[in-house]
Amino acid sequence: MKRLLLVIFCVVIATQFASCDSQKVSNSNALLRSRYTVVIDAGHGGKDAGTIGVDGTAEKGINLSIALILYDYLMVSGINCKLVRDKDYELYYTEEDKKKSDLYNRLDFVNSVENSALISIHQNHFESEKEWGCQVWYSKNNPESKVFADKILDSVKQFIQPDNSRENKESSSAYYILYNAKVPSVMVECGFMSNYNENKLLQDVNYQKKFAYAILAGICGEV
Repeated sequence: MKRLLLVIFCVVIATQFASCDSQKVSNSNALLRSRYTVVIDAGHGGKDAGTIGVDGTAEKGINLSIALILYDYLMVSGINCKLVRDKDYELYYTEEDKKKSDLYNRLDFVNSVENSALISIHQNHFESEKEWGCQVWYSKNNPESKVFADKILDSVKQFIQPDNSRENKESSSAYYILYNAKVPSVMVECGFMSNYNENKLLQDVNYQKKFAYAILAGICGEV
């Protein structure tokens, strides 16, 4: 059954990305499985909506949708992975400060997974509606974080954003999880919800699938 699902998955992806080298992704899976368990963190959740798009859409839902698709792609590809959250909720204990506890608990979750690598899914926002495109932030605490970040952004540019000229950035203390994580860790800002056209794309399930696959191809390209 698993082999059949993988075949179906490859056929679907090949249809969406005629230019994709699916064999490269497939050949990377065995090595990637032996090295990492990919922890997928859908940013925000619950009462923490994240940024708000120009049409009032909350970031948290888009993050979760892309994270769930990425999880399915990784699982069908045979790559070990875990979700920090799989529904619309925050991670906190009732007696603690919710905002701080949520971040602490996400980091604790990542640290609790043996040989983990973190992919945090977020969306961007800026005062200028002209800004668009994916950008990836990476932790300075592990040299492989930048490798992951560069491979993911290169993959996104190759498959869905060929005109994207953005460069990745090292995280500052403003990004608590990346700043404190010891394992390879990146935050993928998929696009700008302050940009009308990109905001619409980010809500489209087919676009989300393409984006999730671009992240998958980048993850596999790391090895």
